[in-house]
Amino acid sequence: MKKELKIYLASPRGFCAGVKRAIEIVEKAINKYGAPVYVRHEIVHNKQVVDELREKGAIFVDELSDVKDRSRPVIFSAHGVPKSVPDEARLKNLSYVDATCPLVSKVHRESEQLHKRGYEIFLIGHKNHPEVIGTMGQLPIGSIKLVETKKDVMRTSKKRPTSKSAGKSMDKKRKVEPSKKRKRTPSESSRKKAKISTSSPIQVITQKINAMKI
Repeated sequence: MKKELKIYLASPRGFCAGVKRAIEIVEKAINKYGAPVYVRHEIVHNKQVVDELREKGAIFVDELSDVKDRSRPVIFSAHGVPKSVPDEARLKNLSYVDATCPLVSKVHRESEQLHKRGYEIFLIGHKNHPEVIGTMGQLPIGSIKLVETKKDVMRTSKKRPTSKSAGKSMDKKRKVEPSKKRKRTPSESSRKKAKISTSSPIQVITQKINAMKI
């Protein structure tokens, strides 16, 4: 006899804000411009939603070259796109709407900022996933190292993200003027030792990261 399978539904439940926003953008575009409206890639990873939008007048394409009627607007999916895609849309004189999730856009901005500060960036994800392609496409080829497997981790274990600005700030914090040095009392020293002994490696790493102000 098969065991009874119990399914528990979380409440409240539903789409994240970014996905909900992307769906609303497609629906509003159809209402405003009429059908059809082109959407580059599936707007979200949900077959039911994609089918419903298709029935309302959305045409999903893999690339901008698949857009047959250039007079119609094109919407970029919530997963984000490489910088080359908006550039291509402008060259083709296409009217487009970027429905990239704000949280994905935040990752794009942060990757650019870290790149400018000299960091070596590692991205954990799948090679052909739209979000990974979009994020890696924000920077020149080779600027972001993709980590998919344990082997990738082993290859990158000897290379750690570094930043000249971060290193300098750490050095400045370590410097103390000799005249300002003060001997700790026995009670202060014991409290300091107690804090160090009870700190876990994760806490120590967290403290170092916070000190670097990434």
